[in-house]
Amino acid sequence: MIIKNKELSEVEITEKVICNCCGEEIKKNAHGYLQDYIHIEKKWGYTSENDGKEDLFDVCEKCWFDITKKFKYKP
Repeated sequence: MIIKNKELSEVEITEKVICNCCGEEIKKNAHGYLQDYIHIEKKWGYTSENDGKEDLFDVCEKCWFDITKKFKYKP
């Protein structure tokens, strides 16, 4: 026998993403999906001057290419 119970749960839905570099909103395509961007999370370790600090940011595709152009070793 199967006994079921209905439960409601909250789901987080991303409404908007803003590029931390240029400040532009990362748009959704015709299907409602966000255009490509990179989300970066960094938790700094004990040996860093930023010990315990957490950085979170989002970068649009255009800014990502602008940033990586400056890299000595390209990704």
